[in-house]
Amino acid sequence: MSKITPAAIRLSRTPEVARALAVAKKRYPTLSDPEILKVGLAKLTTNNSDDEEKAEIRAMSAYSVGADYLSDPAEDLYTSEMGKKVHFS
Repeated sequence: MSKITPAAIRLSRTPEVARALAVAKKRYPTLSDPEILKVGLAKLTTNNSDDEEKAEIRAMSAYSVGADYLSDPAEDLYTSEMGKKVHFS
């Protein structure tokens, strides 16, 4: 059985990276270094993108969790007219 390893970003711990992680650690003390880097990459992705890219990222995120169906009334399967009314006494 072969083991699949996830893709990884290799980052050398240069003095600049170490300083940036030290500053970020003050802001996010409970996060590990890899988690801090993920937060930083996420901020770069959302802050430096133009509006079209942001809309595409949000749409892909919504699609991945099914949120696009939740906000579409045409996809509503259940209505108040469906089923048998039940009253508990």
